[in-house]
Amino acid sequence: MRLPKSVLAVFPVLFFIGLLLGNLFFFKTQEQGQKLYAQHCASCHMEKGEGLANLIPPLAEADWLAQNPEKVACIIRYGQTGEVRVNGKTYNHPMPANLQLSDTEIHNITNFILSNFGNKVSKRTFEQITKDLRTCH
Repeated sequence: MRLPKSVLAVFPVLFFIGLLLGNLFFFKTQEQGQKLYAQHCASCHMEKGEGLANLIPPLAEADWLAQNPEKVACIIRYGQTGEVRVNGKTYNHPMPANLQLSDTEIHNITNFILSNFGNKVSKRTFEQITKDLRTCH
């Protein structure tokens, strides 16, 4: 089946519109993640994710994140108590819960952390984040 030239001419336009919308969505969620991180996380984990001395673990180039990306959303929502080992160092300062954050906000913060501060962890889809949140314990 051959398509008319007028129909074929529309394909490149639709392709570029799709790319534009995809980029706008990516940058919008990245920007939201950055703003939410600044508002809810940076006061403890610091602006560049370096953590705070011996109290707050770093998020920058954090081996724990690479090994446990499925746990990040739960920790953002419900906080954490007990020891955590990051980059060979043990931290034992409680992290408060962020129960007011929506699943979408947690998704944006999680992906911002996983893909910034020198981290190169695969981003998690919204479906993965909601599944992660259902399995918190």
